[in-house]
Amino acid sequence: MSPKGLSRAVAVLVVLLIVAGGFAAVGWVREPVTATVFRTTTLMQGVPETRTVTQVREMTTTVVSTSTVTVTPAPPTPIKIRLASIAFPSYMLFLQLIVQAKRFDLKHGLDVTWVPQPTIAGFYATINTGEADGIPGGGPLVFQRMYLEGSKLVITNTLVPMSAVYIVTLNPSITSFRDLIGKKLAIDVGATEFVILKTYGRRVGVDIEREITLVPSAYPIARQRLLTGEVDAAVLVEPHIALARAEKPEIKTVVNLNDLWVSLTGQPFAVYLVTALTEDFVRKNPDAPPRLIAMFQEVEDFIARNPAEADKILAKGMNIPEGVMLYGILSERIRFKSIPAWTDETRPIIEKMFSIAKEAGVIADVPGPGIIYRP
Repeated sequence: MSPKGLSRAVAVLVVLLIVAGGFAAVGWVREPVTATVFRTTTLMQGVPETRTVTQVREMTTTVVSTSTVTVTPAPPTPIKIRLASIAFPSYMLFLQLIVQAKRFDLKHGLDVTWVPQPTIAGFYATINTGEADGIPGGGPLVFQRMYLEGSKLVITNTLVPMSAVYIVTLNPSITSFRDLIGKKLAIDVGATEFVILKTYGRRVGVDIEREITLVPSAYPIARQRLLTGEVDAAVLVEPHIALARAEKPEIKTVVNLNDLWVSLTGQPFAVYLVTALTEDFVRKNPDAPPRLIAMFQEVEDFIARNPAEADKILAKGMNIPEGVMLYGILSERIRFKSIPAWTDETRPIIEKMFSIAKEAGVIADVPGPGIIYRP
């Protein structure tokens, strides 16, 4: 080869080496190496468990490959459950409307069918007739009586605290419990609040059945009697306080029944409403109670975090103006408190309520420990 041809070949070779070096610098050409390949698969095993499986193998290659594959199988089949409800404004209806609107039941592995009832008596009867698997929002003392009479039920959780219950009045001279002496009070005499008032009155020297004129009334009737002036005060919960206030803004709350309970017992709270399920349903569906509690807690959290949206859902479902329920939400008079009944925090409170009902002569006996569900 001539010197000129040799020079040209050398020049081409140099250019090729420079280009190859550039390719190597950006990762297009690599020395064969021993590499570790990671293959990670995330398996969703239902909420809340997540397992990660990592496979490692050695190989000689010019490429390092890392891949992640997420496998999300279909969620477990929801547990079908029939829950009783009340077809007029109540905490039970609040629960139904929000769960239906947001489908919190499906989110927590349940498929709820609501069984609305036009009366309180019909509401409680569903658990005995077989129409419902559970009653969310029943009075603990009502369940105490039902259990003693042979109903096969277990209390699974608290739902609404006694701090949701108030003595409400239009009378400016009524500012405390003692101011009710000689006055007319509308109250549900079969409910827990009556037992608390009777027991507290005895503690402070007031016989409410002799010194206060008690007018037996369910909440809607009590509200109307208060508005028309038939009674001086009424024991009410939301939405009845907000509905009454919408007609007469001067209505005021003067006594919170949870304060009376704390004074009586030293316990931090009393329970206004609880949830009961049939023993047979729980036996066949042991995963249902924790899922149900999680659903209730989501309702509680949703109302606290989204008061305006909750107000719209409740207003539409109850056919009342928007803003009425918002007053109750923002004033924290609409309260849910869903805690498992079997914990050391709640079980003593429910049992104390049973014993006080017996002491007050309202219910004949205290039920056995089987009334409170244990996982």
